[in-house]
Amino acid sequence: MRTALSLWMVAGFLLLSQGAPIADGQSLKLELPEGAKVNSAVAVASGVKVESPGTIAGATITFDKLLPETTYDVRLTMADGTTVQGVNLAWYDEEEAKPDPGELNDEDRDEILKISSIDPFYNKHDILAVNGTHERAAVLVQLVRDKDFYAGSGQVIWRVEIYYFKNQHGGWEKIGQQNKIIRRERFKTHDAFASVTGKIKFVAALGGLKLGKDEAAKTVKIESLGAVK
Repeated sequence: MRTALSLWMVAGFLLLSQGAPIADGQSLKLELPEGAKVNSAVAVASGVKVESPGTIAGATITFDKLLPETTYDVRLTMADGTTVQGVNLAWYDEEEAKPDPGELNDEDRDEILKISSIDPFYNKHDILAVNGTHERAAVLVQLVRDKDFYAGSGQVIWRVEIYYFKNQHGGWEKIGQQNKIIRRERFKTHDAFASVTGKIKFVAALGGLKLGKDEAAKTVKIESLGAVK
């Protein structure tokens, strides 16, 4: 009797693990600019470490069986070897924005650029992409140290991070301990640095893509695959 019961339990477990119905998931379709030539595409849900390959049909890419209410960043490998990386420039938490905060202007950008490099170790810093308003902004920053330092000559340290800024107390301030590291690498030579970073573009429109709980399918039109300035 115990043997029969055990066999029944094992069979039931196998049925649940192998034969149980699996949700079809949700579908995300990207319409890229005409003429875009993509060799491969993947949608990455970094929070749960899940990657979903895309099906390429010309300038249209479809990702099936995606998780609901999950944020994805899309990474494209182009025919010329360029990597186009989506970056999520949404605000870092669920805090609601102020009503009618006004648009981010050139003065805001200039002030953010001046304070974006808080580590004096890096001798170069640039804003690669920005998303925000006159009240707050998420900023993709590139930090480079290409001057000789204690570790030797000719090396390059490269970091790409997301910083978060608020316009408060009479000026822009960086939110402490909220930065997100996107890339961090060390190159032995300037040529090695140029050969890698010259083939990478960061595009905010390809980041932070999400389907709602009851949204079976969604289509997103990407206007440009160039870096968002």
